[in-house]
Amino acid sequence: MNKRQEKANSAIQKLAAGFIQRNIDIAGVMTTVTRVETSPGFGEAKIFFSVWPEEKEEEVLKALKNNLGDFYEYAKKNLKIKYMPSFKFEVDTGEKTRFKIESILKKQR
Repeated sequence: MNKRQEKANSAIQKLAAGFIQRNIDIAGVMTTVTRVETSPGFGEAKIFFSVWPEEKEEEVLKALKNNLGDFYEYAKKNLKIKYMPSFKFEVDTGEKTRFKIESILKKQR
């Protein structure tokens, strides 16, 4: 990944976190944007997130998909990049796996 992609990923991550905080209001749920992956040509940006409690993942994902058009417009107004990628929200299963491994290791100590 080049520096341009890293900068874009960081900017999109911050923007998505702010958007979620302002627009996705589900009581008792904490959503964290864990990482962003942009394709080499900046055609697509996958925004990975984790949810606590896990039982609310589908509800948050549905809300994000329903607000995808609003997020795109928000990004157009606030991102200073030449080409606007299409966005896709995905649950970060890698983060979930890491938490499970940490939990198992703590129990063994």
